[in-house]
Amino acid sequence: MKTVRFLCSLAGVLLFASGGLNFSRAETGPPSPESVAPLNEPTGALTLRNAVAAALVGNPELAVFSLEVRSRDARAIQAGLLPNPQILVELENLGGSGDRAAFEQGESTVWLSQLIPIGGKPSRRRRVAELERDLSQWQYEAVRLGVLTDTTKAFVAALSAQQQLELLREMERLVGDSVRQVRSFAEAGGASHVERTRAEVELSTVRVRRQRAEGALAAARVALAVSWGSVVPQFSSVAGDLAQLVAAPPLAKLEQRVYENPDIARWVTELDRRSAALSLAEARRLPDPTLSLGGRHFSDNGDNAVVFAFSVPLPVFDRNQGNVLAATRDLSKAKAQRASAELSARAQVRQRYAELIAAHGQAETLRRDTLPAAEQTFAGARDGHRQGLFRSMDVLDAQRTLFELRSQYLTVLASYHLARADLERLTATAFDADPENGAPR
Repeated sequence: MKTVRFLCSLAGVLLFASGGLNFSRAETGPPSPESVAPLNEPTGALTLRNAVAAALVGNPELAVFSLEVRSRDARAIQAGLLPNPQILVELENLGGSGDRAAFEQGESTVWLSQLIPIGGKPSRRRRVAELERDLSQWQYEAVRLGVLTDTTKAFVAALSAQQQLELLREMERLVGDSVRQVRSFAEAGGASHVERTRAEVELSTVRVRRQRAEGALAAARVALAVSWGSVVPQFSSVAGDLAQLVAAPPLAKLEQRVYENPDIARWVTELDRRSAALSLAEARRLPDPTLSLGGRHFSDNGDNAVVFAFSVPLPVFDRNQGNVLAATRDLSKAKAQRASAELSARAQVRQRYAELIAAHGQAETLRRDTLPAAEQTFAGARDGHRQGLFRSMDVLDAQRTLFELRSQYLTVLASYHLARADLERLTATAFDADPENGAPR
């Protein structure tokens, strides 16, 4: 019993001397929400502004990376903590033979040991963890920018599909009117059976295209709803004007803005992290000593004594040389990766810029020259048909040409806005956004 009381009292004294147990809560910044707020599903006519707002609130991928930032922050706190002290209890010279058969000749020792990190290892570990947290923040910004871009492109696709469907419905109505006229003429002997059949085939072709456009619009609506975490769109339509075009900034200016892209800006932090990892690996070359302090009790005469021990690993074989070499090469690799990422981003800017300029030029040519000429041709063919100068099929051909050009115009406008969205993603800069309407930026 004396031995047990000695061990308990000594352990309490040593724990008290080492600072006791710390039950305080670590400060980790604002707590993460326990539950996700219910999704406020957009309804009615959807503008780009409302679509982006819904995506920033409800996008599940964005929520994942937001929580990752908080997780990395907690790991940074853990990385800077010192190792816990250890308690070792030793009982010696017990249960032997002769005079050592009982406990009266035994010795009991309580050790309190503490590993002492040298070379600033805790602070260097924390530095690496803090930079990893900063990298997760950059990743969050990149994902956020990607969500904005993907939502914009999905909105453009839905708006283009909606306007294509409206165009085909109008074309189906006009072709239907033409077919009824051809049938009347055929019954009166003013048109041949071949003309009637060709007109009916034209109407059937337009109907097939309209049905396909309905399917494309339904798919585009679902793809847009996925941006804010839904698969059943509740909005009635998308509202915007694809014909709003703005001139792009000079290419040289866009290439300079590449460095504002989170995917590129993150490499400064990444290089710092690799340098910090190398510094930590070099610090780990130094072996950490262990200091031990304890008390020993002699059962034969009731004496007590203080014992002290010091131990340190001998860096004979493992001097952490492999990890230092790996960290050095990781730093060199990061520099090469940074150069590659910058080159790739600049190349993508040039590619998207060329697509943007081409689409802008095509749209202007179609709007200014081609479409007015096609509309004039269709109006002339229709008037000439009323005067008996043109056949019904001539009117249908002019009408088909006009609507195909209108469809091509919508396609070119969509290409312009898709290229613009990619350029804004690559440069992290909006060209000339108008926050008062829902038109694509």
